Amino acid sequence: MRKSIASGLGTDLLKHAFLAMERFGPDPTDVYFGVLLRCTGRVPTLDDLRAHIGGRLDRLPALTSRLTGESEWEHDPHFDIADHVRPAPGVPVEPFPVRRLMDTAPGHEHPLWRAWLLQPGNGDAWGLAFTVHHAVLDGTGLLHALRVLFDDREPAPVVARSPRALAAVRALPNILGTLRPAPGLPVMGALTGERRLDHASVALANIRAVAEATGTTVGQVHLAALAGALREWSAAGTAVRDIPVCVPVDTRTSGERDLLGVHIGLHRAVLPTGTADPAERLRIVARRLSRRRMAGARAAARALAEDVPSRWSGEAIRRLGDRRAVALTASVFRPSSPAAVLGSPVQDVFALPWLPPGHGCFTILAVHGSVASLSVLTDTGVDATRDLSALWAGEVTALGTAVGIRPARTEPAI
Repeated sequence: MRKSIASGLGTDLLKHAFLAMERFGPDPTDVYFGVLLRCTGRVPTLDDLRAHIGGRLDRLPALTSRLTGESEWEHDPHFDIADHVRPAPGVPVEPFPVRRLMDTAPGHEHPLWRAWLLQPGNGDAWGLAFTVHHAVLDGTGLLHALRVLFDDREPAPVVARSPRALAAVRALPNILGTLRPAPGLPVMGALTGERRLDHASVALANIRAVAEATGTTVGQVHLAALAGALREWSAAGTAVRDIPVCVPVDTRTSGERDLLGVHIGLHRAVLPTGTADPAERLRIVARRLSRRRMAGARAAARALAEDVPSRWSGEAIRRLGDRRAVALTASVFRPSSPAAVLGSPVQDVFALPWLPPGHGCFTILAVHGSVASLSVLTDTGVDATRDLSALWAGEVTALGTAVGIRPARTEPAI
């Protein structure tokens, strides 16, 4: 049982890395991340929600497995759905740091995930917050697990992954880039260990219109907007150096898109924060993070994690995510969230980011329906007077203006 469960949970190297972060970070809950599903329609009872999730967990052994040893997993013989699906009285249906609900990290004697039912407040919307230890699932795996639970999707079969050790050579220039320290950002300040989460939403049509007009991708437009936001956020618009950030990449192939577990790598991308013109920033991002280069980065990251001896690959991956080499993390959730929860439509999806040890900021873009939402988790030592997510939303509009796109209207989320 241990072997079959572990084989669907990703590479041992990544599991070891995330488990080590739990031990050495300021708070073990920092290694938990997730999503908030904002729903409309009938609010389920807690018993209904527990019965629904519990009735489908046989499809997701990762969610009924506990950790044994360093990175082995076995079925929890004492699993109780009531320990994992809980009420959240008085918590508003809006993004929040995971710590707000998870005041202490779950013990390893039981599966490492939690879900909370958020009741409607002043509006009609209610919420489901779902969080998981990063050693169990990555973002793609988490969203697919939710589709298995609520859209009645079948879990993806565990497949053998072909070795590709030579591809790891392509990661060498990226690793060598970590020898150059990231510039200090004046907004960072001294880390306090406390957390704050900001978020902003824009019409996905606005991002797509810019992408179509410029021959770029939604991801490239997002990162160009983030570059402009970082330019303002870090130096109030004065001349700044280009800023390297960590961009997690999904290493699944097209035939593995719904695999559960942890199948990601890290890519160090230098955003053109030193460039003042929004359109030129987008051109630079499109060149530095082209489809060809990112395909190579994914192949290299996969080979580095799976096929290179851990005594070398572990240090390389650590350097790629080290705060001294990257200013922050810019992650994107692939659009694959559930359409409904117990018959109630999912109106919005918001990411609930995590924060690696030593880092002051982690961003995740989530897309659902016609809306793209950026969640920004920061240490409270970061300058609280400037909201990076709001600056990003403004930069999406600035990019549209720069390429002659009239922005589409959308109802703001929350």
